[in-house]
Amino acid sequence: MLEQTIGNQAGVALTTVASVNSLDLSGATTELTNSSRILRRWTLARPKRMGASEVRRRLLHMLPGLLPFILWFIPHPKPWGPILANVVIFLTAAIVGTSLFRFAAFARPGETDGRASILGYAFPVLLALCLFRGREELGMMTLAILAFGDGSATLCGLAFGGRRLPWNRRKTLTGLVCFLLFGAPLATLVYWGEAGEGATFQAAMLCGGLATLTAAIAESLPSRINDNLRVGFTAVLVGAVVQTLMLA
Repeated sequence: MLEQTIGNQAGVALTTVASVNSLDLSGATTELTNSSRILRRWTLARPKRMGASEVRRRLLHMLPGLLPFILWFIPHPKPWGPILANVVIFLTAAIVGTSLFRFAAFARPGETDGRASILGYAFPVLLALCLFRGREELGMMTLAILAFGDGSATLCGLAFGGRRLPWNRRKTLTGLVCFLLFGAPLATLVYWGEAGEGATFQAAMLCGGLATLTAAIAESLPSRINDNLRVGFTAVLVGAVVQTLMLA
């Protein structure tokens, strides 16, 4: 009888210990799962370190955007004459050629071909200048959006990180906001400065703001098409439509 009682008590004790261990193991598993989720969110949100090649890439990306502001200090007809148009096209071709030749100096790890990004940057600007003769502000506005809007989106996204966009986990909310903060005001200034006396600042804000907004949305969407090409063509198309509606 005594042995049976001792056996029963031992069984109860073992069951209690097993239950406690099971609860401890379950709690530990839950804590590990929560920690894993927190670590994953932090890893996605934390900024990536920019190397020297990426810094050179960002500087080269923004450098052409200075052209419209340089033109402010050079007396020239508005709309442009053939001499200025050809000079700008020649400079663009020179920059494209140099960038293709020196692509390895600012290429990202594993990136061997820069034609898509470089030509995707230059082609929308050149297309706008060739198609809309006499409306060169559209080409210069597109250049400003590419240089400062798209350029600052990538720069700030890499430097500061931030919450990922719900529709594209490769892009950040920081990048999208910086695209608008830098792109819209500078696109407005460039459009207004190059349009001449016929355009009001309010019209420049409308055209530059809408072109930048739609270009920023296009840049944020998941797509296999190069970002520069999407941003540039969107800016040209929306800018041309808005300008046509304003002039109608």
